[in-house]
Amino acid sequence: MAVIFLDFDGVLRRNGSPLYTLESELVNNLQKSLRATPTVKIVITSSWREAFGLNEMRSLFSADIASRVEGCTPTSLDLDGFYRHREVLAYLKRFHTLQTPWIAVDDDPEHFPSDAPVLLIDPSRGLDEEATHELTRQLIDLTSRPGN
Repeated sequence: MAVIFLDFDGVLRRNGSPLYTLESELVNNLQKSLRATPTVKIVITSSWREAFGLNEMRSLFSADIASRVEGCTPTSLDLDGFYRHREVLAYLKRFHTLQTPWIAVDDDPEHFPSDAPVLLIDPSRGLDEEATHELTRQLIDLTSRPGN
């Protein structure tokens, strides 16, 4: 089992697209990648978690993928550097272990230290086909490690 920590803006909604609207092409790309790795759980790190409930965000995905959305990271009151990374570690510590294989998919390099397992997405392109292939490759790698 592995966990993907998922941002929405810049990943499933390109810069310049309407606010609070995911793009179906990008959502489909994510779902394709996740269907290739059925043991991966999803945790939402997006700021959308402050505006929408977990069930509302699950409804943005197909039923088979929605059932794998296990939660959201806690919202940090401390927004200094790498705050999203600290939120991920807090989530892992509470619901998994710090040894749980994980990857974050985010468009902002300021949210994570350079050595964190992050797939950085170009927010003008979102999770396009090239990024989807890379995500699938990395998820397969995570889930094929011994003990997963």
